[in-house]
This record gives sequence, structure tokens and C-alpha cells, in this order.
Amino acid sequence: MTSLAWRRTGPHSDLPFVLLHAMPLDGSMWDSVRSELAEIDVLTIDAPGFGGSPSGVELQGEYGIASASVEVFVRALKDTLDSIGITRIVLGGLSMGGSVAAAFTLAYPGMVAGLALMDTNIGADVPAHREIRLNALRLCAEGRPYDAVKDWTTVMVSPSCPQEIRDSLDARFRQISASSLAWVQEALMNRADARDAVRIDGPVLLERGSDDATCSRESFAELQERAPHARIAEIPGAGHFTADEKPTELAALLRGLYQEASATQA
Repeated sequence: MTSLAWRRTGPHSDLPFVLLHAMPLDGSMWDSVRSELAEIDVLTIDAPGFGGSPSGVELQGEYGIASASVEVFVRALKDTLDSIGITRIVLGGLSMGGSVAAAFTLAYPGMVAGLALMDTNIGADVPAHREIRLNALRLCAEGRPYDAVKDWTTVMVSPSCPQEIRDSLDARFRQISASSLAWVQEALMNRADARDAVRIDGPVLLERGSDDATCSRESFAELQERAPHARIAEIPGAGHFTADEKPTELAALLRGLYQEASATQA
């Protein structure tokens, strides 16, 4: 069994907080948030093809799945948690990570004590997003993955985002692999609707940056209609990459969710 790459910090517990990163970054995206949560058992996971994780194609072969799929990521995540001996988690994901977190929750609801969905869309891909992904696939096929994401430091962050954060994101964007970006774009493009994940028996946080153009408050309000216990929280002056733009504020929200989930387990 091939494991995804992971990093665990804080005091080990029976209820780690598993955090899944955004595309096209890796688990180090959470470093600033992690430093704010030193008292919590935090486990970050690298997506297939990112950081130290095996490629999506390699995992497809292991699971006998013919094409790029969120299911591959979900199964690899479950196997990774099993290999560490983890049976119950609080789960959070930002952007792509949120889509995977929702799919994992639907597949293994008994494992998830609390769910944080951050700057994400967890329904099936809409036509406008599909067109963006198809263009990214074309650029990746031409060996130009950076061109697919280079504008994100302008259009995906808050207008008030400091230049040093934009530069940090851009430097990481320049390191991405064409094959890895193409794989996750295809997987997300073909994902199933996972909006019912918010109906879990546990606390649910729906977080968005107030300036995130890709994740609307209306979409979260629709999720809240499915699960009235879900809490919507907006971080002022943040765009899509809240873990980079406003790590202290995001960490405070995550700490609250973790404490609530932990209390229900006691």
C-alpha cells in the first residue's frame, strides 16, 4: 500500500485535525496556521503528485481506477490514516482540499467528528469551472502549467493582500508539475456532488474570505439550508488563499471547531 506524504505536529491524540491543502500547493500551505495551533494534534497531507506524495497515476494503478478521480485521493487518504492508526478525525480542506474533505466525509462519515470547508465548492463542477479546467489541461499538455495559474496572485487573493504574500504564492506556483496539475484538474472536473457531507453528526464550519470571488456566500447559505447547524464565517480582507492571507484569523476559527468537536467526543 502506498501512503500519501504527511506531517504531524502538536501533542498526539485520539482525534487529530487533518488538513487538506489547496491546488496547486502542498501541505506546507498550512505552516503559518499550524504555528498558531501548536497545542492541537495537526496532521497535514500532501495531495497526489504534490509535495512528497506519489503521483495520481501511480495511485490509480494501485487502486485499479481508470482515470483521474477524487475517489483515488479519498482512498489514498483513508489508507494513509489507517497506516498511522487513526480512526477518528476532525477534517478540514481549503479549495481543492475542501472538495476532497467533503467526498471523504460522504465515504467515511463515521470517521469525521467535525468538518471545516474553507473557500471551496463541493458540488459537481459547473460549466464555467469546467472550461477553466479544460484550458488548464491544454496548457499542461503544452508544458506550461505556470501559465494556468500565474494570474491567481491577482484574481484569487484580496486586493489588500500584501505583495510579499503574492510573491510567496507565485514562487510556489512556479514549481508545479504539469502532470500533477493536470491530474488534479481532471479529478476535480469529474467529481460528484458532495454537498450532503454537511449533514454529518458533528460541527461544521463554512469559511470564506470576504473577497473570494470563487466561493460565494450564497453557495454557503445553500449548504446551511441542508445543515442548519453549520456555521458560516467570513474573514474580512481575505481572498481565496486564506491560509496564506489571514492565517491567524483562520486558525482561530479552526481552533473553535476543533474544541467543539472534541467536546462532543468526551
